Amino acid sequence: MKSMAVLGAMLGLVVVGVIWAGIVLWQMGVQKGEIGLSTRYEAQFNVVEANLFKMRSSIKNMHTCNDEWANKFIQVVAMQAQGRSGGSGAVLPEAVKGKAGVAAMAATGGLGINVSRESEALGIPQELYLKLSNAIEGQLGDFTRQQDILTDIWREHTAYCKDPYHNWMGVALESKVKVKPEMISSQDTKDAVKSKKMDEKLF
Repeated sequence: MKSMAVLGAMLGLVVVGVIWAGIVLWQMGVQKGEIGLSTRYEAQFNVVEANLFKMRSSIKNMHTCNDEWANKFIQVVAMQAQGRSGGSGAVLPEAVKGKAGVAAMAATGGLGINVSRESEALGIPQELYLKLSNAIEGQLGDFTRQQDILTDIWREHTAYCKDPYHNWMGVALESKVKVKPEMISSQDTKDAVKSKKMDEKLF
């Protein structure tokens, strides 16, 4: 009888040990998942920064300027690309008529008038503006995509940390939720998001 009691106690300890080991392994698995998402999130910031650095370098290789000017130029090109669908009816001003104006219209999808205005505002010739914008526009798509990926990773990490299944039995991941990343975009876009109003010219 005593041996049966001892055996029962031993079996009980084994069961408790198995349950405890299972809980520990589960906790480690949950924490490992959070670490993986967090690492991806932090690494994606570097990817976004590298894309921005590449665009800045492209500009600075063709035009002597600082990072602030390069960033401003990138924003201008981004806004031009957003408004392209509404620019097909633009009329060439006298300053850009002729071969230069036709080239500007062809190279910018009908935004020759904007090319003239923006190049003057930036203090550079139209030819340089077109050269710079053509170099940057091809890279903007990937830059935007990398920012979208960053947002997707943040959303996945946030959902993982807020999942009730990951906030019990000794695990509390909700405190690890990160601040939503702010997208790099033009000031006009940020103002539109804040005011909930958008310039009709963008349409």
